[in-house]
Amino acid sequence: MCRLYERRREPPGPAPRPAAYHQRVPGDRKEAERAYPELIEESGREWLRTKPFGNTPRETARLLIDFGYAVQLLDLQPGMSLCELGCGPGWMTRMAARHGLEAVGYDISPGMVEIAREQAEAEGIEARFEVADMEELDAGGRFDACLIYDALHHSPRAELVIRSAHRALRPGGRFLLAEPNWKHRYQGRDAAEHWGVTELGYTPRAFKKMLRAAGFTDIRRFHNNRKRLFGNRPREIAAHLAEPVAFRILAPFWTQIWLRATAA
Repeated sequence: MCRLYERRREPPGPAPRPAAYHQRVPGDRKEAERAYPELIEESGREWLRTKPFGNTPRETARLLIDFGYAVQLLDLQPGMSLCELGCGPGWMTRMAARHGLEAVGYDISPGMVEIAREQAEAEGIEARFEVADMEELDAGGRFDACLIYDALHHSPRAELVIRSAHRALRPGGRFLLAEPNWKHRYQGRDAAEHWGVTELGYTPRAFKKMLRAAGFTDIRRFHNNRKRLFGNRPREIAAHLAEPVAFRILAPFWTQIWLRATAA
């Protein structure tokens, strides 16, 4: 569920684990995903309501830049239709609606959908949110674009989710997938243990294989850099020129995975 960078980290300033927290964590992975907003309590829910804002300046800037990437890579024009699978609290879906899109967000958690609807109403945004399992969803092939942003690592059946994305799109529709890399399988262990949720990591090669199997074509990977401005000092200019090469070399270990594909 798109808790991007909601990378299901714990909410800011998490309370210490209660002695009996293991009894609070649901045993079933989907039950834990559904219950996540209740498990993190009110401080965590407030963190979800404020996304992408209310973080550190660097984190807020990163999230807003990522939305800009989504607009650019999906070539989103006002009047188009977009669905987001695993939308979490719906901040990207709401921003897409602000851009003039018919935007619909789907999430397995009723609590997430409730937060997304409340925020859309408070902001006066016409975005729709529905409770749905992204592994099973059939959205009827009616969308121009589909987005999964930092959500697919919450599913051990990523191939099913990618098929759902394909079913959501009209022929020729674009799909964008943004994910942490394979290291998240290890970096997310604490959250998985604490909350009972799924925290996995996939490789670009595995995603590309799933995309082809689902019927996608024109599969392209995009590489990001540090998403920052640079000044006129020689050292900063040199770092700016070197970063694309460094990030390309370190991509398997460091950067996000951005993949775009077209529904046949």
